[in-house]
Amino acid sequence: MRLFYDSVCLNVISIFAVLIIGIVTYCKWAYKYWERLGVPYLDPSIPFGNIKEFILLKLSVAEVSAKHYIAAKAKQYKHVGIFGFIRPEYMPIDLELIKCILTKDFNYFTDRGYHYNEENEPLSGNLFLLGGNKWKKTRTKLTPTFTSGKMKMMFNIVVECSQKLKQVIETEHKQGPINIKKFLEQFTTDVIGSCAFGLNCNTFDESESDFCKYAKRLFLPTTFEKIKGFCTVYIKSIHKFFNMKIIPTDVSEFFLKTVRNTVEYRQANNVTRNDFMQNLIDFMKTESSLTIEEVAAQAFVFFVAGFETFSSVMMYCLLEVALNQEIQDKLREEVNRYEQITYDSLNGLVYMRQVVDEVLRKYPPIAFLNRACTKDYQVPNTKLVLKKDTPILISILGIHHDPEYFPEPEKFDPERFSLENKERLTQFSYMPFGEGPRLCIGLRFAFLQMKIALAMLLKNYKFSINNKTQLPLKMNPKSFVMSPMGSIWLDVKKI
Repeated sequence: MRLFYDSVCLNVISIFAVLIIGIVTYCKWAYKYWERLGVPYLDPSIPFGNIKEFILLKLSVAEVSAKHYIAAKAKQYKHVGIFGFIRPEYMPIDLELIKCILTKDFNYFTDRGYHYNEENEPLSGNLFLLGGNKWKKTRTKLTPTFTSGKMKMMFNIVVECSQKLKQVIETEHKQGPINIKKFLEQFTTDVIGSCAFGLNCNTFDESESDFCKYAKRLFLPTTFEKIKGFCTVYIKSIHKFFNMKIIPTDVSEFFLKTVRNTVEYRQANNVTRNDFMQNLIDFMKTESSLTIEEVAAQAFVFFVAGFETFSSVMMYCLLEVALNQEIQDKLREEVNRYEQITYDSLNGLVYMRQVVDEVLRKYPPIAFLNRACTKDYQVPNTKLVLKKDTPILISILGIHHDPEYFPEPEKFDPERFSLENKERLTQFSYMPFGEGPRLCIGLRFAFLQMKIALAMLLKNYKFSINNKTQLPLKMNPKSFVMSPMGSIWLDVKKI
């Protein structure tokens, strides 16, 4: 019996050793991919490739991408090859190459390279994930939704939500320092819940609204959901074989049900509102009609994209003005020139736009862009041909912190974006909302929301840093967007 046991153990060890040797050998061969194509590359490690620090939760994916950009730029590479495990990825460094990918030769890079399956998972058929002709048609349908005229119609909704934010700050600051991110998330939930779904979320009156709960579910996935997400990006064959869903079932059911109920109620009661949802409902009645699932998918991505990004950008705005009191004073002086916050007065907040632009430079909410080759593409002025389906990674964080384009990149300086200095910026060195045909469709709404909230708060309160805030900030390695570890605590004084 003992002999049999020893024999089995030896066989298992032998098989395991052969397997390890096979994996190592294959990885070494795979990691020669860029070398075979004559492309400079960053040395990968087995089995993680160039994303070891991200996988081991030492750095966020945004920081890892920026680190790759900095390393390649230091070696004066115009482009560089990297590996996500064994998957080869192409990172352009030279801004002219980035220009080609995002605009000039966009027809080769229309897709983000993410998985979507509208039949199996209706909410994945949203503008962010879609590719090809389906993306183009959906983008064309939705573009009129974000015109200046439509933004003006939603202005009063945002103002009403900002007044609720002011009221809760008024109550909470009397109790001591405030966790500003929490209240900005509630504000953002109220705004987008109202504009995208036509519902009063009451986030300031409830301990946690359903909208907040399900949004956080997306940003705090379970271990199994993380594995599925990993397969979606790096092992697509496994993802397709098992027909994996990228959006949790309970989240999908909640948003689909909410949209159906809203649409049915408005149609049955002949209710119309000046909001994003109404625009989508109107499209359902036109020749370029949207299905109820398409309406839900677009409302869903509008909410998810805004929940974390808008609240984070506003949080960083308040953090920086709390750290730089002279900037805060100048900003408040500009806001106080207007008795009331009106749609037209927002255009007069020139310095506020500079402050927000500088926040978006220093803390870009989407810190990298993904693209995928839709067909073979010869990189200009080289012999390199990128094969179809090659993933493209552009580090926005790396570019925004490149001293060649922004001297002293860690310094917060709104004067970089004065009218005079903004004209001198190198093209494609500043892309907080992306660039080209896939430029973020909701950027007008983002600025509308941020300007109203900041104006409302700075008119009434002075902000300073509380010692509970851990500085310098450390980014959360688990977060897809630029989100800090811990909370931002501010002292608030009524003016």
